[in-house]
Amino acid sequence: MAKGLSPAGKKALVRFAVLVLSALVLQGLYPLLFLLEGDGAVLLMVLVTYVLHPLAAALLPCWAALGGVHPLAACLPVGGFSLLMGAAPAWVGLACVGLSLLGSAAGQEWEKRRNKEDQKRHAGKAR
Repeated sequence: MAKGLSPAGKKALVRFAVLVLSALVLQGLYPLLFLLEGDGAVLLMVLVTYVLHPLAAALLPCWAALGGVHPLAACLPVGGFSLLMGAAPAWVGLACVGLSLLGSAAGQEWEKRRNKEDQKRHAGKAR
């Protein structure tokens, strides 16, 4: 781990690393799906392209932003890789970029509100 980081910084660094690895695994599914044959492969490709990828594009950046990762840094791995995937239609990549931006902003806002509630709770106990 990096020397001199606070526990919150270490948590954010670990979450960013998990986010990048998750995005790489998600993108690595596409070449593997082309190796499969039959109707099941088509169904699997549709599920990954239109369900799993957009869901991951919204939830992974939200999870990372909740851990202290900056929202723009949280949306770049999944959103950037979404634009680079050549298997899906272009609108899926653009929708995933938008979902990752929304997810990371939602995660940051959720973290702010959670911190504000914790501060109010601790201030009430101090009195």
